Amino acid sequence: MKRIKQIVGVLLIVSAIAALVYWETGGRNKVVTKQVLVAGENIMEGEMITRQMLTTVNAMPETVIAGAFAPDEAYKIEGKEAAQDIAKNGQISGLSVREPSEIVKDTRTPYVIKPEWIDSRSSSLRGGDVIKIYSRDGSHFLGSYEVIFVKDAADKEVTDLIGEDGRYGTHVSDIRSRTHSSGIISHLEILTELEGYRKILQFIDNEEEQLLIVQKGD
Repeated sequence: MKRIKQIVGVLLIVSAIAALVYWETGGRNKVVTKQVLVAGENIMEGEMITRQMLTTVNAMPETVIAGAFAPDEAYKIEGKEAAQDIAKNGQISGLSVREPSEIVKDTRTPYVIKPEWIDSRSSSLRGGDVIKIYSRDGSHFLGSYEVIFVKDAADKEVTDLIGEDGRYGTHVSDIRSRTHSSGIISHLEILTELEGYRKILQFIDNEEEQLLIVQKGD
């Protein structure tokens, strides 16, 4: 009987030690803390969130933010867009994410810059270039615009002329290498909103001015 009591006592001591080890190595967290999803890396506003960006941590209940997502709610976050900067280890709630923003459509329209408006422009100007438009003396800046077409007097596109065989239509990116062209530039078309074009029209009408067109790279 005495031996049995000794064995029981040893088992109780071992059980107590095992329980203490369990409590200290993880049991406390499971009982006292709550698992939440956090950012596994810094996530910038507007960035699409993937599962790889998320991780799970144990947090004390008093530190869990309202609406924090649990680990099994990762599907509610994946594919969403960060509505704000989320620091690494920051908890994530419904206020932290939003539906992905729609791609903003290009609402610009081609508008003609008439030949009589142009005081100065480079003969190397081509469609696809970006230009800055100034008043003739450079004192007024009227904006930056993308050129969509560069036309000659017959309304044909002016392109680069390359080689002795006179191949047309080759676009040379380096403006210094645009030494031959298919024609003489008469007018051009720019992409802009109506307000941008009105600004140019108003300047032309009010000032009876002409325009100085400067290419990016000039």
